Amino acid sequence: MRQIDVWGDDGDETSWLKVSVPFLLCGLFLAVVWFFLPAEQWLLLLGMMVAYIVPPLGRETIIPVCILCGIPWWLTAFALAFLDFAGGLFMAWNFPLVLRIPHIGPRVSRFTEAGRTFLDRRPWLERLYFVGLVAFVALPFDGSGSIVGSVVGRVLGMTKTEVISCITIGGFIGSFAIALGIDYVVNLIPPGAGFWVSLAVFLLIGAALLVTYRSYSRRAETGA
Repeated sequence: MRQIDVWGDDGDETSWLKVSVPFLLCGLFLAVVWFFLPAEQWLLLLGMMVAYIVPPLGRETIIPVCILCGIPWWLTAFALAFLDFAGGLFMAWNFPLVLRIPHIGPRVSRFTEAGRTFLDRRPWLERLYFVGLVAFVALPFDGSGSIVGSVVGRVLGMTKTEVISCITIGGFIGSFAIALGIDYVVNLIPPGAGFWVSLAVFLLIGAALLVTYRSYSRRAETGA
């Protein structure tokens, strides 16, 4: 395993600036978006961004809801990718602080163990550490995302800059790929179908993909 950088062990203390900058960037993004969206859609986007941070909701859930509610696909994708960047930045700068937060620190520690288990089952990710972490963040694996991706990067011994780069690239690839696919499917649905019919179509597609993915995961674990 590569051992390049151990975050937080270099005597670099967490400062208020490192804690606040990711939140300030998110606030600036929302302030800019306020001028381009109606108030109802802005509030929906804000709620979806908050929901994206809280498991178990991910891109595959948030993006279809936003697009069906009229938020442009590219803005939805950019918002979630920006959240991945901000989350990766916060984790890279404040990892020791996160470990000391009650209730959150133990969960992050469990994420670290889960990341190690994930890599043990997929050694190709460790061999192709940079591309592998990009793929981990981009693809809708169980528990993937900026927070767990930061932990996996730490397990791999990657530098902070490498981890932030991987999370940003993977976040943009994953969010825009899903958003483009959802937008394409939306355009195939007749205009008069209505919101609930469209939602039912997405639920059926999502259920089929989930069953396929879980079936593949079981076969992979059986063959391991």
